[in-house]
Amino acid sequence: MKKVLVDGHYGTVNLNLGKMLENRPDLEIIYLESSKKVSHEQRVNLLNTADIVILCQSAQTVVETIPLITNRDVKVIDTSNAYRLSPSWVYGMPELSQEQRAKICGARFVSLPAPMAVGTITLINPLLKGKIMPPYLPLYVNSVVGYSSGGANMITMYEDPNRPRAYSSARQYGLDQNILQQKEIMHACGVSYRPALNPMIDDYPNGILVTVPIQLRTLSKRLHSSQIWEVMKRFYEREKLMEVEPYEGSIENLGGFLDAGGMAGSNKMQIFVFGDNDICLLAVRFDNLGKGGAGAVIQNMNLMLGIDEYRGVI
Repeated sequence: MKKVLVDGHYGTVNLNLGKMLENRPDLEIIYLESSKKVSHEQRVNLLNTADIVILCQSAQTVVETIPLITNRDVKVIDTSNAYRLSPSWVYGMPELSQEQRAKICGARFVSLPAPMAVGTITLINPLLKGKIMPPYLPLYVNSVVGYSSGGANMITMYEDPNRPRAYSSARQYGLDQNILQQKEIMHACGVSYRPALNPMIDDYPNGILVTVPIQLRTLSKRLHSSQIWEVMKRFYEREKLMEVEPYEGSIENLGGFLDAGGMAGSNKMQIFVFGDNDICLLAVRFDNLGKGGAGAVIQNMNLMLGIDEYRGVI
């Protein structure tokens, strides 16, 4: 039986991780919510006797924790942004490629991607890999996410009956366009320039929608939107967590609207391709607490421990 240590309770991953792990009789789960509840020596012992450590901590605390893990047989998943751009850590997105999946399987250190970056990479990676989209193409990314993305503090703020009026509408953030996810997207799939991001948080609990509009005449290969759909369908046809929705009739089936919370409670990602011969709109929606959070942790953990990748996820 593999021993899993969940160290800390910071961030959004912790909101759903315990629920996803509770029905895993193949694992021994140890929760260390606060380092104050045990001595330093006890914590170090726990960190070095687990098969895998899942760090639910702030980036600063993660940096302080890693040197304490001296046992090289212990694997680590970091849910913060401390090591997402580090070349010595593996980026925890198996769907990037089969090579990436193999790297995760053999990795000691894996960093969990941010949901907005996951959505963007999901949409543009097939086009980059197929040399349809040049890496220097200017990218514009829109996203809408529920308030659980801000963790426990933001959930409390949004669910306060006396909250500010502004919380009842969509609020844009990242106004200075200096967002870590820009570098994350570049790091993960080789984009040459920082994409322009238009992220919003809205008044619903969980779920995220990421969209990327593309002027088709700017691509390396001029394709119709239906051909872009075919590329996406082929790329993800063997990925069990990726559902590429039909191109024909998709707008009618959606009633003309694509809601951001439509995949809440799921660990899958729903991919859409809209458009014509001039403009293509790529879209993906998923749960920021599922495939964008705890679901991704479980998937990566399974791979690192040599367990069926989708156990406890599907």
